[in-house]
Amino acid sequence: MTFYKIYDEITKRFSVIDRTPSFFQGLKAIFIRNFKIIWQYKFSTVLNFVNTLIVSSLFYYIALLIPDMQIEQDLYIVDSVSFIFAGFVLVNIATKILNKSLNSISSEMKQGTFETLSTLPFGLRKYFISEVAFEMIYGFITSIIFFIPIFLIFPIFRNVSISSASFFSLLLVLLSICLFFFSLSLLAANFTILIKRGKEISLVILSILHLLSGSMFPLSVFPGWLKIIAYFSPFTLGVQAFRLCLFGNGILTDSIVWSAVLFLILSSIVIIVAFLFTYKRIYKRIRETGSIHEY
Repeated sequence: MTFYKIYDEITKRFSVIDRTPSFFQGLKAIFIRNFKIIWQYKFSTVLNFVNTLIVSSLFYYIALLIPDMQIEQDLYIVDSVSFIFAGFVLVNIATKILNKSLNSISSEMKQGTFETLSTLPFGLRKYFISEVAFEMIYGFITSIIFFIPIFLIFPIFRNVSISSASFFSLLLVLLSICLFFFSLSLLAANFTILIKRGKEISLVILSILHLLSGSMFPLSVFPGWLKIIAYFSPFTLGVQAFRLCLFGNGILTDSIVWSAVLFLILSSIVIIVAFLFTYKRIYKRIRETGSIHEY
């Protein structure tokens, strides 16, 4: 091979690299596109706020029916309104991360966008990560915004005194829960392109996790066998640690808190590895069958 051929070969390779968008460039483009889409559907945002207000009102009046309006868990006592709303906030965030991620990807499949994305240099796997990351951040922000007026309407989190160490631990638990549902959304999105049923997948996952988590009622009401099954769910420990930090002044050195953070992070790593492992197999199969554009 002559010098000129070697030079031409190197030039071609670098020209391909230069044309390939980086992950952060693609991430930025997807974020901007999604914000423009959301702005076109402002009315649905208003409906989501109304829905949150209605559901919050229902949970508030249910909490008032609990005897003495007190619930005991993990050696601390909290009023029923605060207990239920703490769980409701976590359920709301988790639902939006998983549900919106799979709904967004399902919508792209219905429009035939996946077939184009799979052939672009950015790639389908990077699109998964970017889309789910956007929905996680968007779901977290909207949950906070929607709940601010509700906190003003209802006397929520009454007599709550939280230390700085507990507040730091609370944020760490919350970030671990978001990471868990981020990784879960990636894996679920992976199988969505195979079986073409994103809404149904999210419904099954959320129903099981929310039922076992004790987000709306204490785990003490569970029968023994179901309580054992519940503690195999990372979200169950996350909810328990979140409440302990918020109401019982739990800190990171408490067994419930550090075990929840550790279990959530390890579970997230295992799920992400499963996503990377199954992605190649699923992507290869849908390319062979030519079903990537079907829904």
